[in-house]
Amino acid sequence: MTELATTSTLGGALRRLRARWARPQALWLQPAGVRELRPNGASAVQPWSSWCQAHAGGAAQVWVSGALLHHLVSEAGMPLEDDAALNAYASQLLGHYFGASAQRWALAPWRSGERSGACALQGADLAQLQAVAQAHAVDLRTLRPAWSVALAALQASEPEWARAPQAALAWVEGQLVTWVGLQQGRCVTLRHARLAEATLESLGEALNHLRAEQARGVAVETRVLGYGLAAAAAPIWPGVRVLGRLDGDAPTLAQLSPPAKPAGANLPQPDFLATGPRSSPLGWALAATGTLVLATAAWTAWESHAARDAAQQALAQLQNRARGRPPVVAAPVARNSALGSSQQQAQLEATRAAREVAGLLQEPWGQILSQVETAGGKQVQWLGLDYTAVRSELRLEGLSADRKTALDVVDRLSALPGWQDVVLSRLMMGDQGLAGLRLDISARLQPQLLNAGAKP
Repeated sequence: MTELATTSTLGGALRRLRARWARPQALWLQPAGVRELRPNGASAVQPWSSWCQAHAGGAAQVWVSGALLHHLVSEAGMPLEDDAALNAYASQLLGHYFGASAQRWALAPWRSGERSGACALQGADLAQLQAVAQAHAVDLRTLRPAWSVALAALQASEPEWARAPQAALAWVEGQLVTWVGLQQGRCVTLRHARLAEATLESLGEALNHLRAEQARGVAVETRVLGYGLAAAAAPIWPGVRVLGRLDGDAPTLAQLSPPAKPAGANLPQPDFLATGPRSSPLGWALAATGTLVLATAAWTAWESHAARDAAQQALAQLQNRARGRPPVVAAPVARNSALGSSQQQAQLEATRAAREVAGLLQEPWGQILSQVETAGGKQVQWLGLDYTAVRSELRLEGLSADRKTALDVVDRLSALPGWQDVVLSRLMMGDQGLAGLRLDISARLQPQLLNAGAKP
């Protein structure tokens, strides 16, 4: 690999690292593209790829328009014990109503007391959004339905409203209304409603119907916010409070600013980026270790290049001096030979260091760490990772609950594409203060095959 390619790869890694610490920009995702949210409105619409290209090395938190979503709420008491069961139920039901294409929609499950549900991203390709962000080193922090962000903000500012016996949020986007019904702080209704026209009169008629449908004969404390209605003074509707203006052409940052503290556990918090395994201490520890390894390797490469340059300068000075001396002098020749050898050694060391840095940066660490965590499950506590990129050799250290668990981990990793020569090299009692068996696992990786297989 050339020095230019190595520098480019290292630069990309530094951009990704910078993105991890960048302050995220709030974006509004709608069918036409994305807009940056501002206190009093939003910027012009632009393609997601254009925004990522202009903000390479940045971060984004994306709020999704209801026009890109479908909603599903399960019946109370259904045996949906985890997100996998909830997603399977939602996928089956959506496929029944919307056909085979619904099987490809990304799902964001949520729970609220005894009720559960899911949001389906039917108007955008999640994998494509993530791929574009990754290509430009943009850290995509979260991808949430806009109504859930507005609901969390309202709960923080009006906790008594959120705990009322009957309450509701009407999130307005022109003729589209997302209705979120609450009972004592728990979500019981989540649905779309269509207005006959994008006017306050049509909105009033829809609110009357939605409120009567949620709780017959019981007052439903309703909050309304959003955009897209014809300009007009909001009328006074009993039990309804309109928060801000509804005649903008896009939501504002004030409407969709998540609270400093996370929403209560009883409120739905769907996120299309939170469907996979949660990050664990292993991930953070190994990420930090990897960063230190890369920094050390880069520093070593820089020192090697500096040593090579110094040797070249010294050799040039000696050659210049030699031109004014007798042609045959034993000592200077020997010294020049030594310097030439030193120069070659420094150059070799610099090349090896550059290759090691490039190899470390090119590994699919997200896939590797996810596979390691999944293979170990909850019965293995990982303690460390060591990787040599030039030889593609990986060594894992951890604590296993028992011998069978350690052997199972080896079998799971061996079955994955890209994992070769997986060996349990050591299994012994843990050190004092460590419960379980100390295990060491060595393996050889084939990076080009790692992403080809499913998780174990």
